[in-house]
Amino acid sequence: MSAASNSGAPATIPEFDAVVLGCSFASKRAATRLRDDLHLSVLEMVDATAATYDDINNRWEIRVGRIVIARTKFVIDDDGKIHLQGRETGGIDPTSVTAHGFPNLFRPAGTDRTDSLGYTVSCIGYMRAHGHDFVERRLRTTVADDDYPELSFDRPIPAMWVG
Repeated sequence: MSAASNSGAPATIPEFDAVVLGCSFASKRAATRLRDDLHLSVLEMVDATAATYDDINNRWEIRVGRIVIARTKFVIDDDGKIHLQGRETGGIDPTSVTAHGFPNLFRPAGTDRTDSLGYTVSCIGYMRAHGHDFVERRLRTTVADDDYPELSFDRPIPAMWVG
């Protein structure tokens, strides 16, 4: 045994660029496109039970039971069957690809958008090209001429910093 195994230090939790939740054809296709088109490190999870957004580290924690098994920047939720905990407690519109209060979450299956998977991949590609690491649906769509007027690429200011 090594000294590290005797130290009592917690095991390192692997981190990925994206985690794809679910096992449908759509989730397999999403994982493939994220790997092939954007060259992301992608973990496909079938047995995850919850995903919780960590607002301090700006990462999603993927859980099986009570154990965190991975951390990720982006979550692509295939079927909406696992528990998602974002920054806020508001619900998620099942027809929308993104949701306010759930940063870097994409739900391309079952939406009213044509080619929602293409939208997901192009949005993440846009973020990488422009140096963004955070995206969230705005509460209200402002009049804008940018590529994604319904999305905000800036982190909200935590309430404790507002004076």
